[in-house]
Amino acid sequence: MGIEESSFLWNEMDMGAVLADFQKLFPQYTFDGKAVMGLLLQGKVWTAVKELTGGITGAFQAQTGEIRALFFAILVLGIAAALFVNFADLFQDHQVSDIAFYFVYMLLTAVLLRSFESGAGIVREILESVTTFMKLYIPTYIAAVGSASGIASATAYYQVLLFIVYLIERGYLTILLPAVYAYVLLTVINGVWMEEKLTLLLELLGKVVSVGIKATLGVITGFSMLQAMVSPVLDSLQSSMMKKAVSAIPGIGGLTEGMFEMVVGSAVLVKNSLGLYITLVLVLLCLVPLFKLLLLAGVVKISAALMGIISDKRMTNCADRVGSGNIMLLKLALSSVGMFVIQIAVIAYTTGGRM
Repeated sequence: MGIEESSFLWNEMDMGAVLADFQKLFPQYTFDGKAVMGLLLQGKVWTAVKELTGGITGAFQAQTGEIRALFFAILVLGIAAALFVNFADLFQDHQVSDIAFYFVYMLLTAVLLRSFESGAGIVREILESVTTFMKLYIPTYIAAVGSASGIASATAYYQVLLFIVYLIERGYLTILLPAVYAYVLLTVINGVWMEEKLTLLLELLGKVVSVGIKATLGVITGFSMLQAMVSPVLDSLQSSMMKKAVSAIPGIGGLTEGMFEMVVGSAVLVKNSLGLYITLVLVLLCLVPLFKLLLLAGVVKISAALMGIISDKRMTNCADRVGSGNIMLLKLALSSVGMFVIQIAVIAYTTGGRM
């Protein structure tokens, strides 16, 4: 498909207005949407990916300084706590060493909570950005699906996509994200006692978050597959009937049938290219924040593992569980993006225009 045809399609789908709204909401991401869409229509996927990711290399490098400081801060505080615990006999009054330990513990929790709050803010931003992004692109994409497959599929998948948006806004932002907050805060409190009395409650909260994420992914995938078993079949049946009716016209039936197949094939190409465009932009939108979340979780976990060699188990367990909380945040963000990617893949596969 040439440049003129791709420009015509871009204007016909009013993608310029959608891209303008997108760049108002997310000014940190700028790219030539028309050029990317044209490359996808021509099958140049790798070139389109390079066009999209050309300006974010520096953003990855900017994340390393803060992460390095966090790593050394946790290690230094762990070593300081180990000194107070292991050399408590040097103090005539053990209360002095206990007070010193709790002082260091409070400093550690302040560092860990600050890093966790940074990660939680990133996840909240990702969840809100993903839902806003999909609200912008759902109408255009569903219109392309309707042109390629039919009204039944378009209506069914429109409802599924809107349900995912609602699920993320309500389920993730109001239930699962606060549950992760509760997990981390209880982790900090748990370290106050030598017996760690809240361990079982923490395990329960961790399982609730994990099961919640798996359940939402399972529900969305299962519901999408059920829709794929019915709606595209109805559209395919209607399309086949129309095709046979057109081919039965005397004299021009064969020519009209060929034109009909060409129109459907072009619509499928546009729909799949638009779906790939949405997927690539969605991944780009979340790539740098997800990378920072991965760094936060990895650094806290690694520093906890190293600190466990010499430090008190309460310090080690606190850092390790806060790292687990950061991993939960990463899973929340990945699943929110994954639900849309899975859904777009299901739509692209099941509405392939087979007749």
